[in-house]
Amino acid sequence: MNDVAGLAVSTTSADALAAYERGVDLFLRWRAGSIEALDAALTADPEFALAACTRSYIAWRMGRVDIADAAAQQAVKTAGSARHERERLHVQAVDAVRRGASPDAYQILERITAEHPTDRIGVRILGLNCITQGDYRAGIGLARRSLAASPDEPQYLTMLGFFLEQSGYNDEGLEASLRSLAKDPTNLYTYHAVGHAYQARGDYRNALETFERAASLERYAHVLWHLAEAHAILGDGRMTRDYWASTSPPLPLYERIELLWRLEVLRHEGTDDAVWQELAKQAEKLLAHADFLTTWMHHWIGVAFAHVGDWEKATRQLARLRGLPAGRASGQWSTLGAALLEAEMAMMRGDAAAAVELMAPSVEAIDTMGGGSREQKDIFRDVFLELHRRLGRVAQVIALAQQRLLANPWHLQSLAALAWAYERAGNAALRRQACRQLVSRAQDVGASDAPEVVAARKVLEVAA
Repeated sequence: MNDVAGLAVSTTSADALAAYERGVDLFLRWRAGSIEALDAALTADPEFALAACTRSYIAWRMGRVDIADAAAQQAVKTAGSARHERERLHVQAVDAVRRGASPDAYQILERITAEHPTDRIGVRILGLNCITQGDYRAGIGLARRSLAASPDEPQYLTMLGFFLEQSGYNDEGLEASLRSLAKDPTNLYTYHAVGHAYQARGDYRNALETFERAASLERYAHVLWHLAEAHAILGDGRMTRDYWASTSPPLPLYERIELLWRLEVLRHEGTDDAVWQELAKQAEKLLAHADFLTTWMHHWIGVAFAHVGDWEKATRQLARLRGLPAGRASGQWSTLGAALLEAEMAMMRGDAAAAVELMAPSVEAIDTMGGGSREQKDIFRDVFLELHRRLGRVAQVIALAQQRLLANPWHLQSLAALAWAYERAGNAALRRQACRQLVSRAQDVGASDAPEVVAARKVLEVAA
């Protein structure tokens, strides 16, 4: 039998194949039910090794490490039923992940996608690794190779749009993602790429509208995180916490940690210690399957441990990052990423000066790092700017804020930082100018009630 892309699969059950295709499609489009569909495929054909592999891949990416591990073991047990080399390679890949040998898994996936560029699950998982490594150019190449083989597949067009935007080609990326959305207007994965492109340029109104439209189709966890993050950036802590507290679905642990850290450091909105203690307990449980977790997850787990004062566990997370492969293989997390965690630990010890020194090389090279998207990594730029403010470093704050505003003229934190810096420098005219821009651009993006905007209006009222 063949799948929808014409690739041979080792099952004789039409029901198993239909359920498998449904599971893949739901996962690729960020719709609920993919794991359940693959369960149905394996119920119809318990020897369907490729379905077990796909179940493991999907659970792994969802952070369901218990399911991922069990599915990988099932795939290995049924490997003898896989009659085609592509399927046998997938079994080898999920087994490598299960054993903590992710680099081996990705080498296998590179071979699969080179030989079979329409292997939809292989292409997606390899594309996600391009994000982990910060190798967006490789992502562009992967997407274009698959598009050449299947020009009408929205997944590949969306991948191209996303990786173009992540590489700094925002206009081209947005255009590709919008074309893909027109092909499949219920695809949450594509809404995500469109929202990223809007947020990257500071078009928060369209970013919020895009993510809200996606959430109206289905409350997908990462889409809810984007909504929470955007509201945090715009100064609406209440909405951020509403999304943070979602139970249907719950946000992944690492995303909840990141949101509270943003609110605390950048919005000066603290959270009860009991909440942080609970997050640290959940993190400890996740570490039972540490090899399945991404570097991004390990980083935020380290932040949670440090926040509750468990320095031994936080230091172990730091050591884990430092022990990753050097360079692009780990997305620079053995050096630059580890330094970010060490800086955050210094912040929590009250040493802002040490934190700035530790963060500086990482922030300078932040776009070469992997782990998360550019927009996810913006929090490190934001924290770096905040630290300079805390240290009273006027010249550095002005330089950092102006640099950020070149890419995103609606970045409110940078405009507020300029107003602060010009006040400290005794330049009343430039302070008023920064306040006027802050008020005007806040109105553009719908953030007129943000605390820094309210403060700016008061400055202008006094000046008048």
